[in-house]
Amino acid sequence: MSLTLGTEQSAAALRESVAPGAARPESVGPGAVGPVAAVRVLLVAGGGDGRVLGAALRGEGWCVVSAGVEFVAVAKEFRPDVVVLHGIPADLRGRLARLEEVAPEVPVLFVSGDVARAVARVRALVETAGGRAPRLVVGDLVMDEEAREVTRGGVPVRLTATEFELLRYLMRNPRRVLSKAQILERVWGAGAGARGNLVELYISYLRRKIDVGSGRGVPVIHTRRGAGYVLKAADPGAGGRQGPPPQVSGG
Repeated sequence: MSLTLGTEQSAAALRESVAPGAARPESVGPGAVGPVAAVRVLLVAGGGDGRVLGAALRGEGWCVVSAGVEFVAVAKEFRPDVVVLHGIPADLRGRLARLEEVAPEVPVLFVSGDVARAVARVRALVETAGGRAPRLVVGDLVMDEEAREVTRGGVPVRLTATEFELLRYLMRNPRRVLSKAQILERVWGAGAGARGNLVELYISYLRRKIDVGSGRGVPVIHTRRGAGYVLKAADPGAGGRQGPPPQVSGG
């Protein structure tokens, strides 16, 4: 496995490793997304599979740095919250022993295969290690990931399990346009194929519950034609400019 990142590069990688629009340590104020400090993930991987997994982890709003065989040196400088091993580097036992010396409290997770499943395992480990999952906040839209509760302007919003996962993905990436393919991969897994209408259907469910059912009337979920969907904090002055509520064909 070739070295993806050296210690002299990790500081620059840290500045660039958070997905555009995702949570950053300085995120505060209206429209910010929690937690305040992004979870720091050190991904030890190589090749195309490693790049795909890294992109998926960044999609969770986490600060991700990728490394190869020199991951112990990178961990010493990066100080990750979790180390994810995708594939087996050479001399793994010796390297893990050195990793324990420089980061004794950091959990290590071995993953392989399906990206969506790997992300779910990392998320579960992060939530367990952190003691409590963070709250996500975008404007007046709030999600408690541990309690699996959502409110808009203080009004509870009841969601199905799939609607919750879709909204979580959007809220972890505020102001970032997400394509149908990205949403299908993250929410339904690679097996969902090209069923883009599935995304459209569940986006309409969310809009009915969050933009209309909450009584707010100001949308937070927006369509970017030909590109995908984006979630942004509502414009308080837009309440009187809304058109008719979206039409849906099911629940």
